[in-house]
Amino acid sequence: MKIFASLLVFALTLALTAPAISAEEGHGHGGPTHHSKEELGKRMRELFPEKPVDEMAQTIPAKPELTSPDYFAAIKGETVTLKWKEAKDAQEYHVQVATDANFKWLVADDQHVKATTFDVTKLEAGKHYFWRVASVRPNNWSTFRKSYFAMSMFETPGAAPAAAAPAAEAAK
Repeated sequence: MKIFASLLVFALTLALTAPAISAEEGHGHGGPTHHSKEELGKRMRELFPEKPVDEMAQTIPAKPELTSPDYFAAIKGETVTLKWKEAKDAQEYHVQVATDANFKWLVADDQHVKATTFDVTKLEAGKHYFWRVASVRPNNWSTFRKSYFAMSMFETPGAAPAAAAPAAEAAK
């Protein structure tokens, strides 16, 4: 398809420039007729007009600012509500929660969050959870659609490990 389009453009360019070239070679009586480059450029722009630039479609959304829970906060219970400030030019948010800092073991992954909060349920005691949020403009297919991720983490403190309890009794 690309080759066909290139050949078509080449053929149209030849068709437009052939009269100018033959006139410059002195065909006809009365000497050569000169067509200016500006005139040829104008004719080319009429055939291939420039695409209008949609500034809003090229606006990169700002990185969100995470507000709650605080970094390394201790969360008691099985549920937490993640919160962040509304980011400039964001239309939705991509939220990820994982049990590892590389976000390989995802607990939640929602790419179309409209609000500035996200509830995480079924938290397990004694784990660290890492979470991140990116601003998204879904219509920005020609440029960056997503901001950088803002990242944080929290923990869910649990009971002391079973092996530590007998050692604590022995120390008394």
